[in-house]
Amino acid sequence: MIIDLRDYTTAPGMRDRLIERCETLLFAEQERLGATLLGTFRDADDPNRFVWLRGAPDLAARQRILTAFYTDGEMWKANRDEVNPWIVNSDNVLLVRAISDWAPRSSGPSVVGLYTRLGREPLAAADELRREVETAIAAAGGRLLVTLATDPSENNYPRHPIRTGESGLIWFAGFDPDRIRSLGLSLVEERRLLPTERSRLR
Repeated sequence: MIIDLRDYTTAPGMRDRLIERCETLLFAEQERLGATLLGTFRDADDPNRFVWLRGAPDLAARQRILTAFYTDGEMWKANRDEVNPWIVNSDNVLLVRAISDWAPRSSGPSVVGLYTRLGREPLAAADELRREVETAIAAAGGRLLVTLATDPSENNYPRHPIRTGESGLIWFAGFDPDRIRSLGLSLVEERRLLPTERSRLR
C-alpha cells in the first residue's frame, strides 16, 4: 500500500469544520473509489493542524483515485469552493509505506505519538534507529501502531504537491491519555495527536 501522510494547516477556527466535512462526506467518496482512510488526527498542541493518512493499493490506483475524485468527481467540485479557504497549507505531504504490521484498533480513548526522523541523505543505520525508537516507545508505556518509511516514488498526481528529496522513518504509537510522555530521544521529532472519533489508527 502506498500512503499519503498529509499534515494540513487550517485557517484559525476552521479545523473542526474541515474534519467534519471530510469524515462525513469527502472521505467516504474517496473510499468508494478505492482509497483507505487509515487515520485522522487533531494536533494536540496546535489548534490549526490536522494530520491524516490515505492509502491506495499501489501508485497506479493512487493516480486513478485522485483523478476520479479531484479532477473528475462531482462531489469535490460541489464542495471545493467552500472547503479550500479553510485550508492554509495542504502541501506538507510525504509518500510512505508501512514496514511493520498495523496494530489492532484500540476501543478506548487514546493519544497518538507521531515520531519522525527525516533527512536529505539516505538514513544510515535505519534498523538500529528503528529498534531504539520502538524500545523507547514501549518503555514510555506506548503501543506501537505502525512504522512507516518514506517512499522515493515520483508523485504521479502533481496537482497535489508532496515533499521530495527526504528519506527516513515515521512511527505512530498509541498511549493512554494520562500516560503519554516524551521519549527523551533527541534523534526524533515528536508530535502529540488526538485521534478523531472515526480514526482507524488510535
